[in-house]
Amino acid sequence: MIGYSALLCWALAAPLVVQIKSIPLFETLTIVFSVSFLISSIKLTLCQQWSQLKQPWFLWLIGFLGIYGNDILYIAAFKHAPAAHADLINYLWPIIVILFTGFLPNEKLSVRHLFAASLGFAGVYVLIYQHDQGFERQYLFGYLLAFLDALVWSIYTLMARRYGKSPVEIIGIYCGVGAVCSLLIHLQLEIVVLPNLQQCLILLLMGMTTQCLAYFFWDFGIKRGDFKYLSILSFGNPLLSIFFLIAFGMAKPSMELFIASILITLGGMIGIVPWRAKHASKNNPGQPHVCLKNNK
Repeated sequence: MIGYSALLCWALAAPLVVQIKSIPLFETLTIVFSVSFLISSIKLTLCQQWSQLKQPWFLWLIGFLGIYGNDILYIAAFKHAPAAHADLINYLWPIIVILFTGFLPNEKLSVRHLFAASLGFAGVYVLIYQHDQGFERQYLFGYLLAFLDALVWSIYTLMARRYGKSPVEIIGIYCGVGAVCSLLIHLQLEIVVLPNLQQCLILLLMGMTTQCLAYFFWDFGIKRGDFKYLSILSFGNPLLSIFFLIAFGMAKPSMELFIASILITLGGMIGIVPWRAKHASKNNPGQPHVCLKNNK
């Protein structure tokens, strides 16, 4: 249940981001990352865990670029494309991981993986192609940002898997560095927009949950709970996220949206969930997932 609460936090990320679209990008990141850093710092201090954060410099670089780049692209995508579209395109990341994994040493790209990828990209095509109108050009930049976000998170996930498992608390430190960078960029390029009370609460909630506690909950869940079960549940997140967007009135239900959600979800499950029990028995429950999210 603790691990699944992380999935719920990430599924709610899209409705939360929609509510703060009027706030400049780097101002948003400054506030959200500062909250996450504060909570992580308190935990590290109370538990006397600061010494655990000693990592090689390249792991710090990979982690920072992965977390910071992911959040920049994710929030920016919602500013330039419909929420449901940006959200589902972002959920292509597990399928991209499958494709990239096939090119790693001692790995092989199978027909099943190609079929899974085809389902996912077919879902995106169904979603964004508007019958006789074709693609809506005003949203293409947002679609590109969402796809780049999926790409960045895929690369980060593979790098994190290859170079071992860093302590989850280090994500809070990445957020601290990200908050400083975002503040400097915000002061140089953006005009300050004072958030209203509702937006302040949402920013605080995002900093506490999607950027902080969700990672701690997920780490606890995969270590103490049923990792395989949690992994399977995570592939329902595209459907769950779209459900929340519709429930909060931020997306309109449509047949295209339903079909796209199903195809992207099926693509992820077919590509990663083993078809035969003997394959499942070889899985290392501690290996894959610093970050099965999405996201946000």
